[in-house]
This record gives sequence, structure tokens and C-alpha cells, in this order.
Amino acid sequence: MNIKTNLKRVINFSGGRTSAMMTILLKPTLEDIVLFTDTKREHNKTYEFIDNFEKNEGIRVIRISDELGFKRFNKELPNIYTRLCTKELKIKTAKRWLKDNKIITFENYIGFRADEPERVRDRDQRFKKVFDKFPLYEWGITEVDVLKFWEKRPYNLSIPKILGNCECCFLKGKDALIKIIANNNTAADEWIEDEKRTGYKFIKGFSYSTLKDIALSQTKLFNLENLEAAYKCKCNSL
Repeated sequence: MNIKTNLKRVINFSGGRTSAMMTILLKPTLEDIVLFTDTKREHNKTYEFIDNFEKNEGIRVIRISDELGFKRFNKELPNIYTRLCTKELKIKTAKRWLKDNKIITFENYIGFRADEPERVRDRDQRFKKVFDKFPLYEWGITEVDVLKFWEKRPYNLSIPKILGNCECCFLKGKDALIKIIANNNTAADEWIEDEKRTGYKFIKGFSYSTLKDIALSQTKLFNLENLEAAYKCKCNSL
């Protein structure tokens, strides 16, 4: 499924199964850029998956991150209305790296699937010289296809879907976060420190410290396998 083009190809690699499958099917050459923009808040198993991906597929993943990370936010923290983390830690970080490497005009490959038509429809063409491509959507590949694809590989991402992207992202919603923290009582600690440092909250009316207190009051662990985020994440692409 190698797509020939005269433009540089930038493949958005989020560290999850879907973008990894897309990358494999695109058969990147040494001329292509497979770019993982890291917020430094991913689950440890995500980083392990990327290592295994490179080892097994022979495809280099360029890993970049903002040097300040979440410490960049002092006057306001990201929230569901103002996704500063997406803007500052993902989009701007990727743009700076691409500009520094003189990559201005390119095709931007994004892993939106055929069962996510609203994500394709709602996608804004952000930059005039960047041309978005949605190969999985065009090929009719759904989440079911992605899961079947990884059943046949010698490695896989060994965490529930809800733990993908930033482990305790506010977009996952209060209920999901409480369950995540109940299963890993240190997962929210960096987020709690952010709120203490800035005096702001990621979720209106609830601090992560409160969510942790609720989580620690639970008497059982939760099954995270079928847990869904409250809001769609839009930070896995440039």
C-alpha cells in the first residue's frame, strides 16, 4: 500500500495501534518522516510499544518533545475548552521541528479510520502548505480491522485503549480517571503537581487531588478494557 508522491510524507505516529498500523501499511522509505510528538505523559507501555515497533518493523520513529512540557503552562492549564497541550506540546512542537529541518510543504498522514468519519469531516486544514491525508479512512479500515491486524503481529500494545495518549488526560472524563487512578495510585501525581503549581484546574469544579482521594476510597480495582473516554482526543496529529 505504498503511496507514491512527489511531496515529503510526514506520518503522524501517536504511539498507538492505529497509527502504527497505518505507518506499516504506508511502507515508509528513508525519505519519509515518522514523527512521534511526546508530551512525556504517556503510559510506560506506550514507550515500550514504540521501541518494539522500531525493532520489529525496521522503521525509525523520530521522537520529539517540548523541553518544558507541562511546566510551560503557568497562567492557565489545558482543559476541554482550551486544549493548550495539543497546541503547544503537539502542534507547535512538531511545526518547530519540521521548520528547523526545512520541511515546509508536505503530505500529512493522519490515522483516522473509516469508522471515524466525523473526525475526518471536522478536521480543519490548518496550514496552506500541509496537505492532510487519511489513508485508513480511504481504505475502509475500522477499529475491528486494527485489532485483527495486531493479533497476527509478534508484539502488541499491552494496555487497554483508555490508557492510550496521556495516561490521565482530562478528556477521559472524571469517571474514567477515577478508575484509572484506582488501578494506579501514582498515575495522577504529575497532574496534581501542575494544579498546585499554577492554582488552576484541568477539570472545572474538580481537582486531580480530589479525583485521587475518591479513587483511593474504592475497595476494588476496575476492569479498564472497555472503558471509553468522555471526549474525543484530537492531539494525535499535526
